[in-house]
Amino acid sequence: MMEQQGAADAVSLDRLLPKERSVLHHIWSRFAGQRFDDDKLRSLRVRRLSGVEVQIAFLSLRQQRWVQAVKKGWGERLYFIPFHKLQILQEAFGDLEAGYVPAAGVKLQQEGRSGIAVDMFNVLVYVAKNRVAVTAKGVVHKKCIQKLGSVVGLSPSDVEGLALQYDHADVYPAHIAVVLDLLFSFDLVAPEQGELRLNMTALRHWLALTREAMDRLVLLRMMERYVPSSAEYQHFTWRICHSTRIGGMWYYAPHTLAYGEEHRSLELSGGRELSAEDAASWLRLLTGCGYTDLGMDHDGQFLFRWRMDPWSLLSGSSQDNTGSSGLFIQPDFDILIPPDVPYTAKFTAALCTERILDDVMTVYRLTRDSVAQAATAGMGLEAITAFFTEYAAAGIPENVQAALYQWAKEPERTGKDEFLRFTGAEPGVSDEEDNRYAMPGYPKSPSCSLICPARSELVLELDHSLPDITSIVPDLNRIPVMWTRDWRSYHGSTAKQMMEQALELSAKLEIAVDGSRMEFIPFQLERQPWKISGALYDPDSESDSEMTETVVQLGEGEWKEMRLVIP
Repeated sequence: MMEQQGAADAVSLDRLLPKERSVLHHIWSRFAGQRFDDDKLRSLRVRRLSGVEVQIAFLSLRQQRWVQAVKKGWGERLYFIPFHKLQILQEAFGDLEAGYVPAAGVKLQQEGRSGIAVDMFNVLVYVAKNRVAVTAKGVVHKKCIQKLGSVVGLSPSDVEGLALQYDHADVYPAHIAVVLDLLFSFDLVAPEQGELRLNMTALRHWLALTREAMDRLVLLRMMERYVPSSAEYQHFTWRICHSTRIGGMWYYAPHTLAYGEEHRSLELSGGRELSAEDAASWLRLLTGCGYTDLGMDHDGQFLFRWRMDPWSLLSGSSQDNTGSSGLFIQPDFDILIPPDVPYTAKFTAALCTERILDDVMTVYRLTRDSVAQAATAGMGLEAITAFFTEYAAAGIPENVQAALYQWAKEPERTGKDEFLRFTGAEPGVSDEEDNRYAMPGYPKSPSCSLICPARSELVLELDHSLPDITSIVPDLNRIPVMWTRDWRSYHGSTAKQMMEQALELSAKLEIAVDGSRMEFIPFQLERQPWKISGALYDPDSESDSEMTETVVQLGEGEWKEMRLVIP
């Protein structure tokens, strides 16, 4: 579904008119997915286009949903390119030098951890098996936070450098805040009646996903919410996911910083180029979440490599392993779970076991205490035996079966039975029409979260209203007809008046300079002495490069024939 949506966006991009595509390119280059207002839009200089032409193209881009708006208040609007459009624009507009570094020249500094999806899974299991108390303010008790830290592979060093802003920062370590925020944002858990509780409906949908789908959704959510509020930073995070990046190959992080057209936009907008440490902060998070590895060359230069092809991961075109092999119960009570065992089965296995190892093969262990704890959660001997009978590829060893019956004779604690119901098959959970995560596009901003999103417009109301085009195009009734119709010479005072009128209307003119007919877009007027600055173009040139633009300052009488151009 994600791949189909990306293909549809690519087709939509190809259908844009040249002026619309050029304006979109400039908006993307300067702002990425960050917000901008009308003042910044009016200051946007697009080669060969007047301000009026930019505004008309911008209106069309809003109509086609390449740019969206939110209401800021008092009629003010903020604009932004929707998050789910950024990947296709990076591929269309972002050139990239994709040279890789031979592995022999790289020293591994940090290997990717077991994965953020695994951390989320383990916290969900912990919440299912234990009472996670929260205060009246919805804050998890300190002793529970320490317990959560013991089941999370993400470390504080993986998150430092991003300066994440979140509630109760004095209570939650940043790495725990990230995991909880993701669980909140996918509606998997929520504070309720003094404890953290699972949303069983959301959980069923989540566990029906493959590991690849979980990794995709979490990475997109992190890119949408955790990237610092900076166009340069956002460009960087998408550039390292470019389709030329190959999983398992080493790349220099500094080589992926802003350059070329984007670097020029930095100068125009007063932005700054990222440092290598800026890049390292994001890559440390990706490594802590299991997406990348970090390395260093002989000169101390920072490198990274993806543990999977990022383009395939983000576009949803990776070949998800759809197998469903069984798990293996060892005579020593260890439970070996291959990666292709469905997460619904893995979750049920986790409810009645202790976690030993998270790796390619997950290892759990049946113990007396784990079986007793499962009983508290409503999963008794019959449910445990029925589950392992169904999913154990080689059956249940006799000594394990005997131990289960012996433990069952011990005093059984009573508890809730909701997880006993969950262990059964859930028909229809993976159907696309019923799966909240299988829909095209990306999940909306969550109503419940912990970390404040860097993109504050996510909490504002979308504004679908569009201005009438007549509010953009100048009223021709207020302009002499001959100014827009006739190519001719004018008296000096009239010629200056036409120039000033073009500047006021953000329009362009055709003027004769040194015997050549040129296009002129005025930028600035000086009165003493009278001079007007602007960009001069050869109308016969089809090139859109900087070489076709000449910034000039014209004084009175330095041009001959002229005509005002209104789109």
